[in-house]
Amino acid sequence: MKLRHPIIIAGIVLLLAGAGCTEEADKAAEDALKPISVPVSALNQSNEATAEINAATRREADSIENLLPVAMVLTEGKQAPSEGIERLESGTFGCQDRIGYVRVSREAATSDVVYDALMTLFSVRESTLNDMHNSLWQSTLKVDQIRSADGATTEVWISGETMLSGACDSPRFKEQIEATVRQYRPKYKIFLNGAESGWECFGNMSGECDI
Repeated sequence: MKLRHPIIIAGIVLLLAGAGCTEEADKAAEDALKPISVPVSALNQSNEATAEINAATRREADSIENLLPVAMVLTEGKQAPSEGIERLESGTFGCQDRIGYVRVSREAATSDVVYDALMTLFSVRESTLNDMHNSLWQSTLKVDQIRSADGATTEVWISGETMLSGACDSPRFKEQIEATVRQYRPKYKIFLNGAESGWECFGNMSGECDI
């Protein structure tokens, strides 16, 4: 039988073409739903790289937290070290010395950073650190307590035996401790061996100190 009507012929052609498009669309949809497969070795390498980055970040954070700045003395005429010093105070004291802050491995880890910083300072047993003088190295000191009676002034109670190496070491001794405290507590009092006068009169050879 011959198809004589052009409209009927065109309809058949469109139906056949539509069937082909549907098959291609169905195939594309099936491909999109297929899970993406990644080699196990590649996943392992990615996980290992991520773990190493995270570990390095944790180590860096821990190293910062485990270091505390403590005060050392840059004596008159000495140049500040090019490395290993956190900051240097501009003012001078005593024998025209200056205070510089050096980060030291934390000796204590409590809820009071002043206690921790002082115990870290007292733990330095070398006479010099990063080419700066440490006047406390021969003394045996400890922090008895940190408290505040009025909520504004920090009381620092320390005790122990002191040993110095000359007249210039008296102001250095006091300034190292006070500078370490005041970076955290600008308003403070220090008591040495149970008395505020023990601190105020420390190094005073006049015989007239009575506080």
